[in-house]
Amino acid sequence: MRKLAFLLAAALCFGLAPFTPRLGPVVGSVALVALAVHLALTASSAASALAVAGGALGAFAAGMLLPTSPAAAGAALAGLCFAERSLRVRAPNARLLHLGAALVGGGLAGSLSVAFASASLPVRGVAMTVAAVLLALPLLIDADDPLAHALDGAAEEIDAAPAAALREAADLRRTVDEDLLDRKTTRHARETWAALQRLAEARVRLTRAPAARRGEGSAAAAVMKRVDERIGDHVKALSRAYTAAGVARAAETSLDDAGLRGVENAGESLEQVSRAIVDDVG
Repeated sequence: MRKLAFLLAAALCFGLAPFTPRLGPVVGSVALVALAVHLALTASSAASALAVAGGALGAFAAGMLLPTSPAAAGAALAGLCFAERSLRVRAPNARLLHLGAALVGGGLAGSLSVAFASASLPVRGVAMTVAAVLLALPLLIDADDPLAHALDGAAEEIDAAPAAALREAADLRRTVDEDLLDRKTTRHARETWAALQRLAEARVRLTRAPAARRGEGSAAAAVMKRVDERIGDHVKALSRAYTAAGVARAAETSLDDAGLRGVENAGESLEQVSRAIVDDVG
């Protein structure tokens, strides 16, 4: 669903961008920014301030470059809209490939959208679809989960037990399958993940506080200790929930032996038929 949402956003953005100057300097600029921010948010798959900023900057760059070079405008728009996702690609070589795919795909999509802007509606629709597919090339490269990336970033700024707990939570986030949980438990798990992210952000803010304000015995030190405990509790609860769900699903699967019984019965029937044929021949 997320990829389909991105394809739709890409088609709308690159299909309508050539027509935004006709709306006037104010309305056209607002429309282009709205299209670019929507594209950046769908590319990021998360409500990220960096994604919004990238989309806005991409709209500004595209608006400046579109009259002279549609390819450069498309490349700048795509590169900035994918900037937040590019930062979450963990391997350096893959990150460069991700950025290159965004620039190349955006350049080709920009050229297509302008070249067929005056074509008939069916042809323009095909051009928009091809442009959206080209723009989706970076999605073929895996990027880190936004929440896992944020937790890892927070862990780098703190030390000791809470850092280890946050790294454990990040690894858990990358490997869990939310389909294991029922609807109610999934809702509680999402609330717990959100609370854990807020706790991590609060812990980072406390770590950045001046040493005099968070010295031993200070109020900040007591709050920091409490936050550390809550981080550990949240991580343990999440790990326990996903582990229990995985065990329950495995147990349920092991009890589902209808196919096995059917094959065994069929095998026994075929063996009896074979013996009967052998006896008749003998």
